[in-house]
Amino acid sequence: MKTSHPQLAVRAGLLLAVALLFAACLGRGVRETLGLGIERNVTHIAAGQSVRLVAYEEYRETSGSILSVRAASPINILRAKVLARWSVSDAALAYINADGTLTALKPGRITVTSAWESYTATTEIEVVRGLPFPTLPQISAPSGSACKPQSVDLSLDEERALRFRISFDGCEDISLETKATETPLPWRMKAAGSDASLEITEARGPVVKGVVRRAGDEISFTAWSRGAGAYPVSLAGRKVLLVGDSMGQGIAPFLQRKVEAAGGSFVGAPEQSSTIIWWQGSGKLRALIAQHRPDSIFIALGSNELYMKNAQERAPVIRAMLAEIGAREAYWIGPPTWKPGSTLSPVIEENFQSGHFYNSESLSVPRGKDGKHPTLEGYDQWVELIWRWYARAL
Repeated sequence: MKTSHPQLAVRAGLLLAVALLFAACLGRGVRETLGLGIERNVTHIAAGQSVRLVAYEEYRETSGSILSVRAASPINILRAKVLARWSVSDAALAYINADGTLTALKPGRITVTSAWESYTATTEIEVVRGLPFPTLPQISAPSGSACKPQSVDLSLDEERALRFRISFDGCEDISLETKATETPLPWRMKAAGSDASLEITEARGPVVKGVVRRAGDEISFTAWSRGAGAYPVSLAGRKVLLVGDSMGQGIAPFLQRKVEAAGGSFVGAPEQSSTIIWWQGSGKLRALIAQHRPDSIFIALGSNELYMKNAQERAPVIRAMLAEIGAREAYWIGPPTWKPGSTLSPVIEENFQSGHFYNSESLSVPRGKDGKHPTLEGYDQWVELIWRWYARAL
């Protein structure tokens, strides 16, 4: 029996459709998942603040036939947001909702984990008592810029080795490693083998502001700098008050030089043989604050009560001084012990502004004939140590 022409046309059409489908399968790109990541939009968060974390699938697409996919060259690594499951390492420090909203509760370091399908990713976040912003880093790029900044890493060690890296989505990262100068800010540096440059404009303790310039773009940032190195202190327009005992009297001229070199003004008002309880009970501290209205206060007290039998008696007195100081920054220079047995320093530290107590118990500097008070050279060395600590504690 002969086959009609319409049947031949139908069969030919089916064969053509199958051939086209097979060809499409041969040429279709293949998506390969590489892992899971968390956007690095926060390294530090202030207690009481919240931030939304985002998890993303990291993948690449290969082109060519499915028969040659293993030999194909991968194109750029791509990202796509995913709905992940979230958890935190310490629920006493922070909690996280199902949508990735992290709320900080109290200071400490946490590990945040996201899970999606068979993949997991983690990031570490430091909860701190206070920040100039709810979270760090803060990064701002010009509108319309082809390079979207993702994260900033910055560190300065005690040997003044400065390391900087800013990563981008869609552009090459910028890295810089150099020896930082001891000159006042701003610092300006060029990235090796690139037209990019970095300018660090301001530092307040470990919180550093700066600008990255590349191809006509200016990317400003505020980030937390890691490491034990201290950035130059700027006290322009600020007044510093020093109160204390005879140890404060020895510190005063050397601290005054540091404050004035940083652009600030200095008021020194230590009283020989004075005590913690005298400064609070006499109203002297309140009077000096009212008279001079300082921005910051240094307290060098405790040497005349260093070996009292019950140091805990000073706890409510220290808290009363703290109330008189109010919202001002204050830094307590602990008494330099000269024999074992004192329990006063821990009491001061526990009852004063968190992180603002300089422990001088292990102080090793030249001392005078009494074995207690440093020599002039000793005071100079002591203040140098205090200043380095202060520059990091601001």
